[in-house]
Amino acid sequence: MDKKDRAGKLIIATFIFFLGLAVCITLFMLPVFNIKDIKVNGLDNLTAEQVESMLTSQRGDNIFLFNKRKSRQNILDSHYVKNVKINRILPSTIAVDLEEYKMRGYVPYMGSYLYIDGDGLVLDVQKSIKRQLPVVEGLKFNDFTVGKILKVDNPSTFDTMVEMSKLFEKHELLADVIRVNISDESDIHLYTGKVDIEFGSFDNANRKLSMLNEVLKQLDTDYAGILNLTGTYPTFKYIN
Repeated sequence: MDKKDRAGKLIIATFIFFLGLAVCITLFMLPVFNIKDIKVNGLDNLTAEQVESMLTSQRGDNIFLFNKRKSRQNILDSHYVKNVKINRILPSTIAVDLEEYKMRGYVPYMGSYLYIDGDGLVLDVQKSIKRQLPVVEGLKFNDFTVGKILKVDNPSTFDTMVEMSKLFEKHELLADVIRVNISDESDIHLYTGKVDIEFGSFDNANRKLSMLNEVLKQLDTDYAGILNLTGTYPTFKYIN
């Protein structure tokens, strides 16, 4: 084969390649591949609208121009998010699967509230609370960093708070216990409605919270009183 034939075949091959590329690009840019739906799963603290705003593409944009890596990093920059998976579902859907940190309570700080997960991670700081979860009082600390574990001067008290948070979830009490004071670990107090719950130490906490769960099913917390859980059986005393 002489040089002329090889050159001719190269020109034809190049033409076919670029023609095929042009056809592919044309097909990929068809409206059928525009994003029509964004499905977000695993929401707990964030909203679907917030997650969508972190994506590099929105509805109506071409799905092949969507940057998964950058979008994933944008979402992970939120301190609420532990992990995220993003997939294109052709022809027109983006699926976002979140694993969020679970908020378990609030810690007061200079007129604001630190949002805390079950391991003591600071997820956010806001002027108000966003849902009914316990406000934990008695932790001693000077500062904090969002996205980091809260470092306190009384670490044993902090450990108690973390363990109580997990037990509140186990006994489905996260929405019932409004306030927790653990400034004295031997004399912990819980508060719900107008009721002061004398919890004592963390000893036998699982049994005490099991009793509390049963008592709250029958107790009208609109009436002021003291509920004592430190004995073998719970006792209640009304306060005039």
